[in-house]
Amino acid sequence: MSRFYSLQKTFAMGVNMPARTVVFDSVQKHDGMELRLLSASEYTQMAGRAGRRGLDTTGTVIVLCKQPKLLEAGQLKTIMMGKAAPLVSQFRVTYSMLLNLMRVEQIKVEDMLQRSFVENAALREAPTKKNNLEKAKQELSALPEVKCQMCGTEEASAVSPLRQYHDALVHFVERRAVLWSKLTCEFPMEKRLKCGRILLASSAEHQLQNQLVLLVKEVLTEGKRVYQVLVPCSESESCVEAQKRKADQFQLLSLEERQWLEESCMLEGSATWGLESVAPNRSNEPGRRSFRMIDNLPSSALLGISKKLLKVDVAEVLNEAKIRHIARLRKKPISDHVLKLVHEMDKMTEEWSSSGPELVDLAVDITVTHVELNGLLQSFLALREELLDPSKYVVRSCMRLQQHMKCLRDRIRIERHIRQLQYSLSANALQLSEEYRNKIAVLKHLGYVDNSGMVTFRGRVACEIHHQELLVTELILWKKLHDKSPAEVAAMLSATTCQHKSGDGPLFDKDDIFQKLKEDMLSVSQKIRDAADTLRIQIADIGDELRFDLMEIVYLWANGMPFSEIMAKTNAQEGLIVRCIQRLDEVCKDVRNAARIVGDPQLHEKMEQVSAAIKRDIVFAASLYTSM
Repeated sequence: MSRFYSLQKTFAMGVNMPARTVVFDSVQKHDGMELRLLSASEYTQMAGRAGRRGLDTTGTVIVLCKQPKLLEAGQLKTIMMGKAAPLVSQFRVTYSMLLNLMRVEQIKVEDMLQRSFVENAALREAPTKKNNLEKAKQELSALPEVKCQMCGTEEASAVSPLRQYHDALVHFVERRAVLWSKLTCEFPMEKRLKCGRILLASSAEHQLQNQLVLLVKEVLTEGKRVYQVLVPCSESESCVEAQKRKADQFQLLSLEERQWLEESCMLEGSATWGLESVAPNRSNEPGRRSFRMIDNLPSSALLGISKKLLKVDVAEVLNEAKIRHIARLRKKPISDHVLKLVHEMDKMTEEWSSSGPELVDLAVDITVTHVELNGLLQSFLALREELLDPSKYVVRSCMRLQQHMKCLRDRIRIERHIRQLQYSLSANALQLSEEYRNKIAVLKHLGYVDNSGMVTFRGRVACEIHHQELLVTELILWKKLHDKSPAEVAAMLSATTCQHKSGDGPLFDKDDIFQKLKEDMLSVSQKIRDAADTLRIQIADIGDELRFDLMEIVYLWANGMPFSEIMAKTNAQEGLIVRCIQRLDEVCKDVRNAARIVGDPQLHEKMEQVSAAIKRDIVFAASLYTSM
């Protein structure tokens, strides 16, 4: 009866073999990259066997400590009580898989990708998304339609004038946000964005809509330019806690919801007050006027920069803002300086809301030297002129424009939600869809697949190769293997199966046979890379796996040198050499099958000779403990 087993962590995974006591010689292991602690899964795989059901009341686990320094309690707790590592899909889209699937009409590549474990989470969510899609379609059909002579009606055959105006406004708002984000980084704009400048801004996050704010300070946060501004308001609106609570609630929303609210705020302000007009004071409450501070107004929230510049004592303004954060000092009267600023801004708001603001004219007052930015500015100005043209969009004369615009926005929100759900359920939303499309493009460019998606002769040859498909196929069709000896072919193909890497790789002499073999491999690899560069596609699995470190070793082995003598010529581990040669034999079989497809008996015979040369002795022994 066995009393003692010396085992690795992967021993009999899934097999019931309990033990009374499990002893760990060490809780550290080298994973090929570094010396690390065992993971919780690795520890449980062995420690979980301690204790035999029906024989032992408890199981014993002993961890030997051979190191001079004891492990910390936290490290041991992580090993013993930590969570198991989640399963990670190793499914990859390969050229061989794509070509073989494209040869079968009954199976679609997209269906195969959807059934992979990498899409497991999306597959579980699919029924819920389908139900949500049906509900969204029902909600859309239940919405009332806008029926107006000026605004038009929503028809499948044509876009209503109201939607045309809406789409133009959305385009304008998006372009304006991008433009201001870039303009504020230009030197001429930096001189204008000084302390005391009156700005026109809209922001759903900060409850602003076509409102004047006073620039107090410019701040760089995480590499982004934001502004600390003063906003006049009623005393009831200046509560710091309420403002913070609203800002926190806004940040809890999803990115899509935040973007929708910002877009809606901009559109409503543009449609109600004008593209660059000032909204009147929102509060008519009697009592004292106050202010609130916004510490992070983004440049994308700007609608314009006024020519008005107020004299501001920054220290006093910031001190007053600091006082507003202290509850017991909050009822203290505002300083005369800050109150004067608030009254001046209220006066400007009253004047500019009726006569129009005095803003910097981007077409006249700003000089942009950057070519790309100037093009963006000119297209923005052209779009603004189009929106300001009274004869262009007659819907602005509709007395119920705001109500109709709200109905349209409700419809558009549901439509966007439907499109998002449809996209998430389509093949384009698959995690591997981009890689799939890129590889299909490479296959078409290199002639493995025609424009109709049919596999060509070159593609049928590649179907026989299961590792570095394109590279090996090109070697065959370019006849790079025909004029070489079996040992040279073995050395050449070993670059595709070698896992050993020594520094920057071996250095061969210019006239050395190994240098010529290496150049042949790299020339073919470069052809495939050039195809990817032409398509502007980044592919990481072509050429990156080519390693020439064991080329000379495989050449010597194919010429009959004993394994013991070979080990004296390299510092590579025995297992890596054996693995390289065994995988090389698999590549030889693939090339032999491909030669049959091509109709090349000479290459077929040569690959049999290569297999015979490398398939010998200890490398292919069934067991080290039995004689062949």
